[in-house]
Amino acid sequence: MACKTCKKKPANNITNLQSLDYDRLKTAYDYVSIASKMTDEKWDYVEEVLQEIYPSRDPLNKSCSDCLRQAAKLIEYEYKKNSK
Repeated sequence: MACKTCKKKPANNITNLQSLDYDRLKTAYDYVSIASKMTDEKWDYVEEVLQEIYPSRDPLNKSCSDCLRQAAKLIEYEYKKNSK
């Protein structure tokens, strides 16, 4: 059955949803919660976690402050959603 909005058919090879490692998500959340202590290595870790959650997401543009802010918001959203 095709999507009513975009009219594309879903992939038939999806067997299960990807599981999320909560400890990795918590570590990424701890990193982004203190923005002043973020380093390139920490952003790389956050980017890896985001790729696990959203595999089709484009790579993180570390020179764009809006992209970094959006990535931090996504990590915070997923952390709060999964901590319940």
